[in-house]
Amino acid sequence: MENSEIIDALNMSFDDDLSDFGDDSDADPDYTLDSNIFSSSDEEDSSIPHEPNINIFPTHIPSICGLANNSTSCPVFNPNEEPFGINPDIIETLNNGSPYDFFCLFVDDEVLNLLVIETNRYGNSLYTSAQRPKSRLKEWVETDIVEMRTFLGIIMWMGLTPQPSIASYWSKNDIYKSNISNYMKRNRFELLLRSFHCCNNNECPRGDRIFKIRGLVDMLVNKFKNCNIPGENLCVDESIIPFVGRLSFRQYIQNKRHRYGIKVFKLCTNDGYTVGFKIYAGQESVPGMGLSTKIVKELSEDYLDMGRTIFTDNWYTSISLANELLSRSTNSVGTLRSNRKFNPKNVINAKLKKGEIISNKNENNILVLKWKDKRDVLMLSTKHNDNVIETTNKYGNKIVKPKVVFDYNKAKGFVDISDLRGSYHSPLRRSLKWYRKVAFEILLNTSLLNALTLFTTVTGNKIGVTEFREMILKSLIQKSEISQISQEENHKLVTCKRGRCYECYNEMAKQGGRQHAQKVTRKLQLKNKSLELFLQILL
Repeated sequence: MENSEIIDALNMSFDDDLSDFGDDSDADPDYTLDSNIFSSSDEEDSSIPHEPNINIFPTHIPSICGLANNSTSCPVFNPNEEPFGINPDIIETLNNGSPYDFFCLFVDDEVLNLLVIETNRYGNSLYTSAQRPKSRLKEWVETDIVEMRTFLGIIMWMGLTPQPSIASYWSKNDIYKSNISNYMKRNRFELLLRSFHCCNNNECPRGDRIFKIRGLVDMLVNKFKNCNIPGENLCVDESIIPFVGRLSFRQYIQNKRHRYGIKVFKLCTNDGYTVGFKIYAGQESVPGMGLSTKIVKELSEDYLDMGRTIFTDNWYTSISLANELLSRSTNSVGTLRSNRKFNPKNVINAKLKKGEIISNKNENNILVLKWKDKRDVLMLSTKHNDNVIETTNKYGNKIVKPKVVFDYNKAKGFVDISDLRGSYHSPLRRSLKWYRKVAFEILLNTSLLNALTLFTTVTGNKIGVTEFREMILKSLIQKSEISQISQEENHKLVTCKRGRCYECYNEMAKQGGRQHAQKVTRKLQLKNKSLELFLQILL
């Protein structure tokens, strides 16, 4: 599915559902009706530059009609002509690069070293704390970068070929036939999966809910920003990482496909490229500032003061947010809830017929517009007038709609494109460890989709998400050089052909005596053909 087709599909769907607002997040202090900034039509206020306008735009009128006049000019994008777009070094060096080369821009040796160091640290702690002598943790061997790449490749492989359980990938049943066993043994994979870690638990400060994943997320987000500087339009929206386990900041969002999970706020630009990624862990409210305003400002902090435009949905959009962004030379466009604080009552309460528009601006050039389509549509913008344009709907019929609605539909799809692409063959599986799901999401979904955007733009080659995953997968998986010591090689026999491992026997004898050792210590029997080779290993 091409990018233009995805955007067109999203544009069509928004036209039908633009005013279907649902509360999907936390309470916000801006949900109060007020008219301190905008005045209603029956009030006299010198701060309002003009009275609100109402007009009917029949669907057959093709011309652009302007109603409201600017009182002040909106911020202009990039007045100092600073460079933006894809990093020139990437364009120069990876003009003929492979998908894996672009993927390695994000999941590079620095990221893999972090995963290897922390996985080994946690694996060694599990090995030390293992109580049972026959525990699988006793087989732990430290990993390396090559094996970590293979491990991540297998996780991606599992997303491309779903099976009922992890054990199914190593099953000898023809129904579940897989070649994963050629690259890693099942026990080794399960050990790595259990030991997979991104941080040092001993350094976790008290009360920090997302410490386990913060270092990895910050490292990758910095790489996202360095590879691509966004243009004029940005979009902020939330996504959900499915998770049904016990977690203090697990969210319930009714209108999402996966209703329970970890909420993630994203800042995306064209083609769904992610430049901001923030995990919502609760307890983030700030006195005097709404949570939605705080989220938008934090995500876009590096891109303010350049005249950019941030598109948001009705959960974020408010007069307060628009003023905050205008103070940083940034425009705001989005759908608006009718009960937001400082909304103009004359616009909110107006009864319109289909095709009618009513709008009002204040002295800060903040436009609040209400348009009657199938339902009432409320919009806020700091860069638009109440102009209308002619376009076509999904049935090919010509329609007239406000320019602010058209621009919003086009830009609001940035995060939706990212979520849509990430849903194809997702590597996420059920897990009791929330941080592992977030790590796989940002490593094998967000990083991969950003790499796909760069690959398509730099090389000019159009490729599907599935094929892109397959090509990266083939470059990731390798046979690890870490020796997979068999169970026989882990034990030394008292007798040549059959007997007990004398190290295990002595350990059990110390714990419970001779009879206990004879009862619990395993016996091992070698085949005649392998006896000579095994004795050479022992010697």
